Amino acid sequence: MAASRKARTANTATRAAAKSAESFVIRRPERGRLFLEITGTADLIQNNFSQKAMEQMLKKHMGISVQREKKNPRQCVEDATIYNTDRRVCIPPAALKKAMLTAAAADKTLKKTRLRVDLYVEGSSIPITYDEVEPRMDMVRTAGIGRQPDVRFRPAFKNWKARVAITFDVDQVNHQSVVDLLNRAGSVGVGEWRPERDGTFGTFYVSRAIEDKDEQAEIAKECSVPLVPLKIPSWAMDAEIDADLLARVAKATDGEAEAAQ
Repeated sequence: MAASRKARTANTATRAAAKSAESFVIRRPERGRLFLEITGTADLIQNNFSQKAMEQMLKKHMGISVQREKKNPRQCVEDATIYNTDRRVCIPPAALKKAMLTAAAADKTLKKTRLRVDLYVEGSSIPITYDEVEPRMDMVRTAGIGRQPDVRFRPAFKNWKARVAITFDVDQVNHQSVVDLLNRAGSVGVGEWRPERDGTFGTFYVSRAIEDKDEQAEIAKECSVPLVPLKIPSWAMDAEIDADLLARVAKATDGEAEAAQ
């Protein structure tokens, strides 16, 4: 009798455990994928932080004397251009996603925190095509108290276009919503002096959906090429650099970027 009671108890526990396991089954997410072309409605201005600029900033914060050099406008424009390792002018995918997340904040039905994980701009770089590049000379006010205005030389790309691949969770957002969100991101803009930073540059719209399989494969391949990375300079390789120092360098970099916009 006692053995029978124990068996029933064990069976009940087994069924309860099975039912509990079923309630915690995680369904595989269904991913959607869109290939879209965006067309600029205003010049795209870039202001990349070059290897040389980062090394000078690092030296300055390490207390190493940095001689102020004369500026060569042509070289400054070249250094400010964002390239991938194939030497194609690019937009960082993170910049486009940031514009989409900023645009989503205006729509209460879209949760920005969810979109961070439900939406993914594919690739390591987004190459652009353009009709011409115009060297710009702009007066900017650098970051920090008491800093004087400075002159910046930067590239402005005219009549630019880019092709992007976007992956998303169809349980959270549908195809048309992704297209509409990217269109809204066009009013936020990318690059320097975009509307998000009180400018008028870097705006765009979705000009077409790309359904041709060969073109889609071409886009996936060209977007997989990484951006030109920053390298640790040889003179700093064995240096003992304080973590707080690196934080100050990063903060200074952000400040320079904000001021330049």
